[in-house]
Amino acid sequence: MPRKRSTLYKTGAGILCAGLFYGLVLIPLGVRIPCLFYRITGFRCPGCGVTDLCLTLLHGRFREALGYNWGLVLAFPVLAWLVVRLWKNGACGKAERAISPALLAFLLVWGVVRNIWGL
Repeated sequence: MPRKRSTLYKTGAGILCAGLFYGLVLIPLGVRIPCLFYRITGFRCPGCGVTDLCLTLLHGRFREALGYNWGLVLAFPVLAWLVVRLWKNGACGKAERAISPALLAFLLVWGVVRNIWGL
């Protein structure tokens, strides 16, 4: 179990560092990762706006951040709970397996709703 947890921490730290590098170095230089779903379909995916949401949070502009992706703002407590449980247990348990499909369904519905009503 400690080896799994160590690998999980290293992976999380690597993802966090890559995200910070992307947000604080590459974006100001004009390098952005395009949303392939948006490019192909013209519709915003459930995750569109995450980069701008995270960047405005990093700069401490919390009210502005809320306008980029309400669905993820609403889903954040559940996502945070899942991450904490994963770090604590080192693997997905019964509760995580039950919540994950509901969270996925919520995000998919959010993706449809945001395109219909222009959110």
